[in-house]
Amino acid sequence: MNKGIILILLGYVGWGLFPLYWALVKHVPAFEVLSHRMLWSVPVLILFVVLITSWRSDFFSTLKNKRELGWLLLTSILITINWGVYVYAVNNDRVVEASMGYFLSPLLHVLGGLVIFKEQLGPLRKLAITFATLGVLYYIFSVEVFPWIGLVVGFSFAAYGILRKFIKTSAVPGLLVETLLLVPLSLGYLVYIEISGEAVFLNLDLNTDIFLGLAGLVTVVPLVLFTAGARLLPMTTSGILFYITPTMQFLIGAFIFKETVNTDQLIGFSGIWIGLVLYTFSLLSRQAKIEPNREST
Repeated sequence: MNKGIILILLGYVGWGLFPLYWALVKHVPAFEVLSHRMLWSVPVLILFVVLITSWRSDFFSTLKNKRELGWLLLTSILITINWGVYVYAVNNDRVVEASMGYFLSPLLHVLGGLVIFKEQLGPLRKLAITFATLGVLYYIFSVEVFPWIGLVVGFSFAAYGILRKFIKTSAVPGLLVETLLLVPLSLGYLVYIEISGEAVFLNLDLNTDIFLGLAGLVTVVPLVLFTAGARLLPMTTSGILFYITPTMQFLIGAFIFKETVNTDQLIGFSGIWIGLVLYTFSLLSRQAKIEPNREST
């Protein structure tokens, strides 16, 4: 249990620190950063998949399964959108707005379960979704700039999680397949901008080249830590601890990057936060009911 908490916390903190890392390449166009992120993720993912036997067999069995590959192509598009929009958010000083998407994604995931899987929602979860919806609507209609970044980040991340339920392949080998499916496009784009003289990589300074080259490691390691920790913890615990990530991103945007957070934004966020509190309470209540049943068996 303690080992699982440490591993998953390291993963969540790694994701929470993403704004600080992507800010180091803020001067690089978002699409070029995204392309490097995908390209350099491949060798790191291959290393982990080769080292861990279960991931290695999972990866090769997936390559033979056309149905799995079809689903992974869809999820690869969603995760690419999520990664790209988040890098764009950092480049354009909208980290606070992007954090809204990650606060919102667990509730969108629940809503997706209701619509797609016809799951039954208890009163607390219905109330949680209601508060979050009111918060988002207030946010949308009160701010001057439509918060498309937060909505795209939230919906793409939630949709990725929902589609992942249709896929048997585990997280790390699955991400390797996802990146391999789209890395030819990334590599083609990087070659194109290099030939056309628009590339920043290898044409500006050594620090930029190093930060872009390490983008794969920075992307993959938190996922591996999360995957290892999640295997040792109840889903309730890993789900609640996830809020560390958007909280850190929100605080970094507000207090380190000094992004404006006005009263209207806080009111909108408050609706989402109340929804998350209710959702968390529903998770804890459900877990409390499950534990006595386990003990009795």
